[in-house]
Amino acid sequence: MNGQKITPAKIISALALLWLASSFIYPVYLPISGKMVQINIYPEFYLIPLFGIWRLRTEKQPYQRTRVKWMIGLFFLYWVLIFNLFPQAPFIDGTTYTTYLAVHMVGSLPFFILLAAVVFMGKRADCGWNCPCVFDRETIAFAFRDATLKGDFWWRFRHIKWIGLVAVWGYFGYMLIDPANAYQRFGERMYTVIMWAYYLSFLIVPFTGHRSFCRWGCPWAATWGLLNLAGFYKIKADTARCTDCGLCERECDMGVPVRKLIREKGMIRSTECMGCGRCIHVCPKGVLTFHDYKDVFKSRNLSPLERNIRLAGGLTLAGLIVLDPTSPVGYIGLAFFLTGLFGYCLTYAAINALATKVKAAAGRSKSQ
Repeated sequence: MNGQKITPAKIISALALLWLASSFIYPVYLPISGKMVQINIYPEFYLIPLFGIWRLRTEKQPYQRTRVKWMIGLFFLYWVLIFNLFPQAPFIDGTTYTTYLAVHMVGSLPFFILLAAVVFMGKRADCGWNCPCVFDRETIAFAFRDATLKGDFWWRFRHIKWIGLVAVWGYFGYMLIDPANAYQRFGERMYTVIMWAYYLSFLIVPFTGHRSFCRWGCPWAATWGLLNLAGFYKIKADTARCTDCGLCERECDMGVPVRKLIREKGMIRSTECMGCGRCIHVCPKGVLTFHDYKDVFKSRNLSPLERNIRLAGGLTLAGLIVLDPTSPVGYIGLAFFLTGLFGYCLTYAAINALATKVKAAAGRSKSQ
């Protein structure tokens, strides 16, 4: 395995990855209560929390510990709770599909919500913090992070995923032209190929590193990558402070040539950056900083964390307008999204104004 040291964590991880891949490649059935039940279906739901606990016990970098906590929380919120509350998601062709899979199927309501989130927050809205594939690779497969293939040769492989992007968006166009037949004639076979590539990729993790599919095979990573360039997200560099030590580049799991981008552009604005923050927090000189919608629309009375929560949560709830235009919850979500985007909440402003008046009145009464 590329000269790696074999550890108990890697042995357990390899077995878990094999089990994960088998859920699609080789389903295992057992008779239970007179019915044949697949015992290896959706192993993510118990493997991610188990390996997530291991990550928290072994991760030493504070920002990554926080990120893992958020990932586990978002896993239970989005990929367990919400998908049980709304098991079917609508598509633009009038059909519905299992929400768990529909999020990463072009043309679905969750897909468009996620697309909007990436415009404002960058690829980290999915590939860095909130994708089931990422959860698998940042927990179950993380022991093989040191196997990540880097350098100019492997950097060129990123172009492979553009093939998937063309297929996915070509299918989207087909849906608009012939919604009644698009899935049967093209979509079903396309998604089958993508699913096979996805699950087979877990078997090569020990030889390529944990993020190889994200780097070379994922059509949605390619789509979000284009939005990295078109949207608000980037990592800015204070080039005057950079010593070219190379720590940032060695930390990058996506094989991004960080130093080259800093020298040539003064920033990391790449289709591959997934917003994990490793390069930022390993830099001893504090050269790198995140920039996104919050640096364009300045906040007046909301913290950066609350803005992110309002933006992401508001977008999620705003999707309910499509499901039920008469429900007020979707419009409340839209209001939350707008307050997060512009960093201003009328409720906070009213409370602060009232508090100011009360303090002023109290001050006058004391002086009298």
